[in-house]
Amino acid sequence: MAPLAQVARQHNLNILTYADDTQLILSLTKDPRTAKTNLHEGMKSIAEWMRNSRLKLNSDKTEVLILGPTPSAWDESWWPTALGTPPTPSDHARNLGFILDSSLTLSKQVNAVSSFCYNTLCMLRRIYKWIPTETRRTVTQALVSSRLDYVNALYTGIPAKDLLRLQRIQNTSARLILNVPRHSHISHHLRNLHWLPVDKRITFKLLTHAHKALHDTGPAYLNNRLSFYTPACQLRSINLALAVVPHIRRKTSGGRSFSYLAAKTLDTLPTNLRQTQDLLTFRRLLKTWLFDQ
Repeated sequence: MAPLAQVARQHNLNILTYADDTQLILSLTKDPRTAKTNLHEGMKSIAEWMRNSRLKLNSDKTEVLILGPTPSAWDESWWPTALGTPPTPSDHARNLGFILDSSLTLSKQVNAVSSFCYNTLCMLRRIYKWIPTETRRTVTQALVSSRLDYVNALYTGIPAKDLLRLQRIQNTSARLILNVPRHSHISHHLRNLHWLPVDKRITFKLLTHAHKALHDTGPAYLNNRLSFYTPACQLRSINLALAVVPHIRRKTSGGRSFSYLAAKTLDTLPTNLRQTQDLLTFRRLLKTWLFDQ
């Protein structure tokens, strides 16, 4: 699959691959006409490479997802006629098990997680009365909590009603583990399980990625998004480990971007926490700080 990436980059197409899952990423904001030409010519080159490799491009399994305010930018002319019927833009697409929708509300992802988790909890409820508490906790964390935590940094900024739905799943899980009545207060039970609430778990994951990006231990596409603040002259803030918060134009999209939200959230941490360079120590202190908030 390595030569495929080289073919795509020859036409200025960004490419992401995971096993046999290949994604082409193209920005339409700067020069839509050039972007259209790049995609058109790039797809023809990719189809030619696949034919030479005795592979076939299946247009029926090809999805197009347009993110942004211009969903009508796509038309049939973007797709080479020699490759078959052009795909119709989808309102959502599954990316390694995570559902992205065209407006990035993530409501379809929350629906899918809620359905899976409640079905799992319903099945577990039938057997939990014969299982010790510690085993209940292990099974629930493996089957339910792991689904809530999967790439949960992407949930940053989602509507409060969807965040509440995810929190209810965690509450139900805690009640099932500890055999707590349905309408009882749950906060101290979550603390006894040493579980951060869902919103703080999202913040924890976001700040973990931010720490890795600032110390160049994360992936390159995140490392390039964050940098430490360096004043023009020698000020006291030079040693405070503050991150640069970029200027944004739109709160709905720019306000939820990693470069803005991670930097802004990181700058609210105590100074000693921001200055911690070791990742494991940072995570331990961060979790303690979040519990105290």
